[in-house]
Amino acid sequence: MDRRPTEPPYTDIMESQALALIDNNAKHQRSPPGASPDIVPSTAQLRRAFPVMNIATISSGFEKGDFLVREEKGQRVYFDFFEEAFNYIAYKGYIRMTGEDEKEWMDTMNNVHASVKGGMKYNTGKLLMVLYKPLATDEEMM
Repeated sequence: MDRRPTEPPYTDIMESQALALIDNNAKHQRSPPGASPDIVPSTAQLRRAFPVMNIATISSGFEKGDFLVREEKGQRVYFDFFEEAFNYIAYKGYIRMTGEDEKEWMDTMNNVHASVKGGMKYNTGKLLMVLYKPLATDEEMM
């Protein structure tokens, strides 16, 4: 049997491997409260289930200042004291994430930094805290 590499079963193997990247585990999938898989949720339901937000982080271990606040649009501000860093970002409306959400973001960012071949170009410091700021919804703007 003479097959080209693009013909089955080779293609079937490639497709099944590609689909392995999609996590079909239900515990990792979120849906709006009371949503049925057959009903398309409203925009309001989606916003409650998947809130749109900006995140900010506080990290330590830098030469310019002991603490670094990274916020929206890549803005970076250095501080000598943690309290100054926290007060600065809290004044801008950011709130500390709950334990599980913060841990998930920290793990994600640490994994992303670790995935860079040869290491990150810049010092990423030690991530201490992840904060978020909900963005205004259409209803709030009216």
